[in-house]
Amino acid sequence: MVEVATPGTSAKQNAYDEVPYESYPFTQAHPNRMATVATLFGLRPTPFTKCRVLELGSAAGGNLIPMALESPESEFVGIDLSARQIDDGKRLIEQLGLTNIKLISGSILDIDASYGQFDYVICHGVFSWVPNEVQDKILEIAGTMMTPQGVAYISYNTYPGWHMRGMIRDMMRYHSERFNSPKIRTRQARALLDFLSQSVKQEGSAYAALLKQEVETLRHQADHYLYHEHLEEINEPLYFHQFAERAGSKGLQYLGESRVGTMVLSNFGPDIEKTLRILATDQIMVEQYMDFLRNRMFRETLLVSNRVQPNWSVQPEVLRRFFVASAAAPVGDPGDLNSPDNISFKSPSGMSMATTQPLLKAAMVVLRKNWPQPIQFDKLREEARTLLGGNASTEQVAKDQQLLAVGLLNCYMGSDLIELHTHQPTFTREPGDKPIVSPLARLQAATGPAVTNRRHEVVRLNDLDRQIVPLLDGSMDRAAILDKLVTLAKSGVLTVQQDNNTLTDEARIREAMKGVVDPSLRGLAGHALLIA
Repeated sequence: MVEVATPGTSAKQNAYDEVPYESYPFTQAHPNRMATVATLFGLRPTPFTKCRVLELGSAAGGNLIPMALESPESEFVGIDLSARQIDDGKRLIEQLGLTNIKLISGSILDIDASYGQFDYVICHGVFSWVPNEVQDKILEIAGTMMTPQGVAYISYNTYPGWHMRGMIRDMMRYHSERFNSPKIRTRQARALLDFLSQSVKQEGSAYAALLKQEVETLRHQADHYLYHEHLEEINEPLYFHQFAERAGSKGLQYLGESRVGTMVLSNFGPDIEKTLRILATDQIMVEQYMDFLRNRMFRETLLVSNRVQPNWSVQPEVLRRFFVASAAAPVGDPGDLNSPDNISFKSPSGMSMATTQPLLKAAMVVLRKNWPQPIQFDKLREEARTLLGGNASTEQVAKDQQLLAVGLLNCYMGSDLIELHTHQPTFTREPGDKPIVSPLARLQAATGPAVTNRRHEVVRLNDLDRQIVPLLDGSMDRAAILDKLVTLAKSGVLTVQQDNNTLTDEARIREAMKGVVDPSLRGLAGHALLIA
């Protein structure tokens, strides 16, 4: 997140130095996600494998550095006012030996044409927390410094949802502003919420319910999030239609949301969908009315130049341009896939679907088998048809393509059962003889449990995996890994227990650990952490 220095605000200028944001990847702000939405809506975005990316408010590069590692022929530029976080990112870039990324300590207001043109502009967690002039500059950068098919991602707080949350923010700021230390202010803000939640006794009242809900939400949030989200001086939510109007004044237009499923009217049911189609005359109005229905408080909006023409009537055949992935598993034994019986599939988040279509059933089974690796659409169709038995005629191939595209598109638009990718990340589902984890994840594991996988996600390692991951540089086979783990256990770095007793004898430690290396490696592969 970025904050712009203004006269008399030197203390605030250092807020992100004193309370730095944890710098991690944002899957929804990856160019792969942005390109997927643009492609769905009829545009031709630049491939991630060779593009230029600008991130406004890059912090320590937690979002950009994994991209630079994954796409060596692309160029990445990040800017943030926090010199501390930029310096942290630079040290990591130097350790990784990356030459295609640059982190700059400075103000968004200083960005000019000398930075060049970018295919993707990312601005996550910044827009609502900076003055109007900086907001305008963010939109101006996207409007003037993007290539013709460029895509910008901007996240921001929205009304009507933030009307209620803003009330809570005002209370916390009133109580905590008397304290100078950000840590004390954060602690006092939490204490006030606890006090209010316990003291407001109107059972069943909307106010009491709001307080309890906010306390529960913030209880699980890190201090840096609470401080910068709720206690900073500036936090200016706005209605979506206002954001769209301001973007339009800078030569931009609405493309969609990073989470496309939020754009689908049919998710509200047929009666509401029918009414909204009468009320709303364009996509902006549709989105605004949906915000009213959801009481929405946060958006992750994608913008493009007003010189291109998005087509929100998605054509199923466009799916042939994508890689497809799904973690959804059959509910029970799928049995005979050719039968007309319904088979249900359920995602880890709890979303489910049921189908009687043999080809879609087979495709979902293939996707689960390949998870987390995406599979190209045509290859998916071929493997699904093979699973059903026999080869398809030319006529059948065309029917299969249409049937599968419609089925997968419905799953994608209506839930999180299906992922679509324009880019296939590089990782392996099977550990090699001498497994390799990316150098970034190895460095991260040495300092904490949170590492970045090859799907641009945060994975939290258990204690054993934290010891194994730094070893996986391609120089060790399983025997050497076991030897190293035994040494770590003997030195007390790793604790090995059996029947609640800590083992100290080398032979017993080795015997106990023989069976843990392969499961750990398979688990790391399942989390998309292994690249060989």
